Amino acid sequence: MAPQQPRFSPESIQALGIAAAYALIGCLWMLLSSGILALLVSRDVSLRDLPWNETMSGMLVVLSSSLLLFLLVKRKLEDSRRAAQALNLRDRAIESSINAIIITDHTRADNPIEYVNPAFTRITGYSAAEAMGRNWNFLLGDEVDQPALEGIRVALREKKEGRALLRNFRKDGSLFWNDLHLAPVRGDSGAVTHFIGILNDVSNAMRYQDELEHQANHDTLTGLPNRNLLKDRIAQAIAYAQRYQRTLAVAFIDLDNFKLVNDSLGHQAGDQLLKTVSARLQSCVRVSDTVARLGGDEFVILLCDHPAEPGVECPPLNVTLQRILDEIALPYRIGAHEFFLSCSIGYTLLPGDGDTADLLLRNADMAMYRAKDLGRNNIQPFVPELNEKVVRRLSLEGDLRRALDNGEFYLCYQPQLDLVTRRMVGMETLIRWQHPQRGLISPVQFIPLAEETGLIVPIGAWVLRTACAQAKAWQDAGLPPVRLSVNLSARQFIQRDLIASIKQTLEETGLSPEYLELELTESLIMHNADLFISTLRELREIGIELAVDDFGTGYSSLSYLQRFPINRLKIDQSFVRDIVGNTDSGAISVAIIMLGHSLGLKVIAEGVETIEQLDCLHSSNCNEIQGYYFSKPLPAAEMQKLLEQDVRTPA
Repeated sequence: MAPQQPRFSPESIQALGIAAAYALIGCLWMLLSSGILALLVSRDVSLRDLPWNETMSGMLVVLSSSLLLFLLVKRKLEDSRRAAQALNLRDRAIESSINAIIITDHTRADNPIEYVNPAFTRITGYSAAEAMGRNWNFLLGDEVDQPALEGIRVALREKKEGRALLRNFRKDGSLFWNDLHLAPVRGDSGAVTHFIGILNDVSNAMRYQDELEHQANHDTLTGLPNRNLLKDRIAQAIAYAQRYQRTLAVAFIDLDNFKLVNDSLGHQAGDQLLKTVSARLQSCVRVSDTVARLGGDEFVILLCDHPAEPGVECPPLNVTLQRILDEIALPYRIGAHEFFLSCSIGYTLLPGDGDTADLLLRNADMAMYRAKDLGRNNIQPFVPELNEKVVRRLSLEGDLRRALDNGEFYLCYQPQLDLVTRRMVGMETLIRWQHPQRGLISPVQFIPLAEETGLIVPIGAWVLRTACAQAKAWQDAGLPPVRLSVNLSARQFIQRDLIASIKQTLEETGLSPEYLELELTESLIMHNADLFISTLRELREIGIELAVDDFGTGYSSLSYLQRFPINRLKIDQSFVRDIVGNTDSGAISVAIIMLGHSLGLKVIAEGVETIEQLDCLHSSNCNEIQGYYFSKPLPAAEMQKLLEQDVRTPA
């Protein structure tokens, strides 16, 4: 049997004793002050003449006051008990916190530490006795001029909250990253008497961020700069060359017949070949030049201050490019196989062939294809005649503007599977263009053009409305509801009426927001994180889920990623493609999965084409997959059949 609770609390008993004592003393005082006790012993006064009414009234007032006193004292004692319990709970919570907590005395000049919790000792190695009375700056070691410290100094000076990411040092001298949160504590008078600091060891997260940042700017196979870093370096080189009237060249290099070698000897041999080519290219240029890999067998070299004529500082451009051509043509040996490669090179010059990174790269790419057309294994400069491609692009743009009105677009849906249940949990919406004369045009050709011209906004609105209507139609037909992913472009995201238009689409189609997921690229949300966070939060408040597409190919700041109200990270297919047998791609994928899980996010991998890739992702605890291994993108009618089949298949 459960122990019986006492009928009266200790506070009630204590308050009753105080009230009873007050009542007794009050009543005795009334009797004494009324004179009744003295008159009772007098023979000259009858009982009828004693001041009974006044005395009884006074005693009644005393008893009423005693009751009120009982209630007030009881409440006060109970409030004190609850306050003591709450204080004790806070003390135990602070002692149990996994984050280090320090309290400093702000009334003293040096803000000495008055309290540290056990987590402080665990993280820093300093005991409470060693930290007490010292300024917390001793954790900075010799790095007392970190820029982030200024925000903390301002917070202390202005007596307000502050936050900084600092390099701190443990007692053994090892470095740890401290995400410090600072807040003032006010006394009864309202004045700030103390500061409380919360030290969060984010060293592991910073290591993940460094790794992701490196992978976002470097090719995982060769370690060379990738397209992102290359474009940044070209932009900087252009600014320098224009300011100081220097020369600049961009050479686009494509290996001839690499696919034949790759297919005959396998991907592992192909990877080794690309590493060898990378080393040879770097040996042909100076340290100040940049060799980058764009992907596949495409390389770009940024050459600065290479004159058109022979000079003292460095060889002329044509000599350097010919050396590259000759070096690539030397024999290669992988295992027992020896073979030969050649390359085609196209190049552009600043300022004649363009004044932006994109233009120089695009024109160099066209010049490289001209070299291939002329028999390969040669060097070609960019010439204006190559701009005929621009004419064809303008023609495509005109057709694109009419395609939406003419009903030439249609949607396909690619299933997304849960790796645990192996059941369909979602689908990605993909647009296709059936041109009346040119046939099926790849999205790779027209989506960038739509982005550039702004046509992506009406096209994207059509995609969203059509996909939502189709999803609702499937639900109305009795098929199981699954998550519908729709890509949101940069142009769409910056539209002022984005939220209103999405709400209107959901209302008109009848699709519940919980079944809609919007995919945004990593580079998009990181472009202006502070501006976009509010829009992302509004979308989440509606009930829409959010996914970061192509994760790992851009630049992510963990401090922002933690603030984004996203649900899912999508590993870019470039990492998934080489995940089996490529330790770099495998490590990146695992790092992204671990990062996503540490942030409470689900992770989905796209571009899964083989059982080996699936098994590798499953063993790494990836949540979901998407790719040709399960299904290619399907038109609506075929997707409906797949949904019906999924219903009939037992779980």
